[in-house]
Amino acid sequence: MKDHALKSGVILGVVGILISLTAYIIDPLLIIKWWFGLSSLVLFIALVSYFGIQYREILGGFVSFKIGYIYSIITFVLAGLIGTAFNILLFHVIDPDLPQLISEAIIEQTIEMMEGFGANQEIIDQAIEDADTPASFTVIGQIKSFGMVLIFYTLMSLISGAIIKRKVPDFTE
Repeated sequence: MKDHALKSGVILGVVGILISLTAYIIDPLLIIKWWFGLSSLVLFIALVSYFGIQYREILGGFVSFKIGYIYSIITFVLAGLIGTAFNILLFHVIDPDLPQLISEAIIEQTIEMMEGFGANQEIIDQAIEDADTPASFTVIGQIKSFGMVLIFYTLMSLISGAIIKRKVPDFTE
């Protein structure tokens, strides 16, 4: 299982890098759009499920939820590590000005959203003051973000594990 999951994790990581590079080339601010994140999430769950179903077929067509879940978590974590390494490269080598650009766009989006909800200026100013978006782009910030994303990978693995599993029938005809 480990070899197949690791291979799938590398493929998923490369797909994530290609998606990020494409977005970066088209418009670097695409990566903070909600629909971009949701589309990537759906694609990643679909790919992990697809790879897991391929693995299930190698095993004879049946796999427990536990094995499907473990397979998924290995795949997501490896892809996440590859993606984090790429993000560090992107933010510190390829385009060191990108974190500032993204931080400013996030603040603008936050202001627009809070104004849309009717927040007063004092609350908006406090939210901007409390936001430390540039810190999330440092190497340490990226590593901390990866740690938080592990929780999310756990949830995504529950979904893909449920898709991958197929119980051995209790009886056959």
